[in-house]
Amino acid sequence: MTLPGPGDQPALPGRFVRERETIESTVAAILESKLGYRHERSLDLHPLGVYDAPDRDPRGWTMSVAHATALPRGAAEQLSSASKLIPVAGPAVRDRRVTAEPLAYDHDEMVTTAVRRMRRRYEGRPDPDGLLTAPFSLRQLREAHEAVLHAGLQRDTFARRMRERLIHARAEDGTAILSSAAVGRPARLFVPGKGDGLEPGGLPRA
Repeated sequence: MTLPGPGDQPALPGRFVRERETIESTVAAILESKLGYRHERSLDLHPLGVYDAPDRDPRGWTMSVAHATALPRGAAEQLSSASKLIPVAGPAVRDRRVTAEPLAYDHDEMVTTAVRRMRRRYEGRPDPDGLLTAPFSLRQLREAHEAVLHAGLQRDTFARRMRERLIHARAEDGTAILSSAAVGRPARLFVPGKGDGLEPGGLPRA
């Protein structure tokens, strides 16, 4: 998610941390004041690093303590009209841009790091960043992982591995909650469970 930067080149939203503010409260303020989005729960922030190259900002010397957070599905509909979603694709390796168009300053480096680490998390746990709203089906979960990993996944193997780390969603009377699919057989729905990550090697591709 970007805002217009120098010369209308897209840039990541940010601002200075004010006295007696935390990083989380600053990020929440940025989301609300600059993007028009109010987060209803505590933010799950992932530190990316300190960016302090002397020439990183032509306006003057400044450093950035970059963090990444994932917003739930549908959040884009609430964002300010001034904001712009920039797609990412391709291998998230060092010194390679994954954004569809260049960002200002060293923000491409930040995005590449954020994407690489997010993909690593999605190789190991079911929707660790909470993109989906529970309960969800295995198909919805697989599609979320495929979107993050930018790769198709083996359906049966994915389902088998994820079931071990999910809990069947149930109503208050104990009956299983099913999807209300208009076509086909209703699917079982799940909520996140607890447990260790997946076995080494990541998720098998299709």
